[in-house]
Amino acid sequence: MKLRSTQKDVAEMAGVSRATVSYVLSKRQDGNIRISDDTRNRILQAVEKLEYRVNVTARGLKTKRTHLLAVLVPDLSNPFYPVLIRGAQKAAYEADHRLIVFDSFSTPEGERDFLEAALHHIADGLILSSFYLEQRDIKHLLASGIPTVGVGPRLWGSGVDVVQTDQLQAVRAVIDHLVSRGRRRIAHIAGDLTTLNGQLRLEGYRLALRVHGLEPNERLVVEGKFRREGIAERVDSFLASFAPGELPDAIFAANDVMAIEAMKAVRRRGYRIPDDIAVCGIDNIPEAEYVEPPLTTIGNDVELMGREAVSMIVDRIRHDSVKDPECREFPFELIERNSS
Repeated sequence: MKLRSTQKDVAEMAGVSRATVSYVLSKRQDGNIRISDDTRNRILQAVEKLEYRVNVTARGLKTKRTHLLAVLVPDLSNPFYPVLIRGAQKAAYEADHRLIVFDSFSTPEGERDFLEAALHHIADGLILSSFYLEQRDIKHLLASGIPTVGVGPRLWGSGVDVVQTDQLQAVRAVIDHLVSRGRRRIAHIAGDLTTLNGQLRLEGYRLALRVHGLEPNERLVVEGKFRREGIAERVDSFLASFAPGELPDAIFAANDVMAIEAMKAVRRRGYRIPDDIAVCGIDNIPEAEYVEPPLTTIGNDVELMGREAVSMIVDRIRHDSVKDPECREFPFELIERNSS
């Protein structure tokens, strides 16, 4: 069996000291040490030839760090979250960290199981896309000193950094678009209304209707759970409850996976999209571009959000930062496709 290469082996092959190898591989830039490009290249070439890999466990014993970051998401079957994770993973790798991912299955119990594990310092930093964690839960994280970034508005004001998009304005853009197309009976497939995201998108829907002089009609609101399961059937029953002249002429769903399920129900009922009923979503998941007809939705750079979340965590880890919590807001755009 081939023995694992060591930093000493790399140093001997490159003709430098072990300290220089350690300095280069840890990507440090502090102090007065200057490493020439030639020396750096020799070290990296030796690393490649020897197939040297950093022993994370040994390094962790010295530094009391795991060089792991943990990400909590509510639903890995929703394509939004793998894109977020991909951005986070790329940034983590560049910062000499690795990523572990937890799916809470959109349950409070799943989120608290993750929190319990996190408090045992399984990772140096946390990215939380949380629906259910409360302020008392975040207090435990803050007391532990684990750098944490929230994704979305729920955790803003709780003492942790946040990356998010303005939910109310994003929904407003969808409703403005539908009204500009002559739609007046706009239905809403709401997200889980026990969550802040679900509540904000419903509130944004109501506010935007009133801006256009349209009084919200609670009969046009159907509650979903931000998940695919059961939505097509629920929308089918919803549409069946209307006389032909009372049908909604548009459906805005609180995320794309529900919008795509709603499209199935609309077609099942024999209605044309968008001629009879327009359908819009929010999130711009990859699937939105390829369904028939392609889905009009709200998009932002989700992969960049993942990268920025990691950047904020790594900055706090490396500098033991105690600066005030920061909220980085990401722009969005309305992506018009044939469903509206």
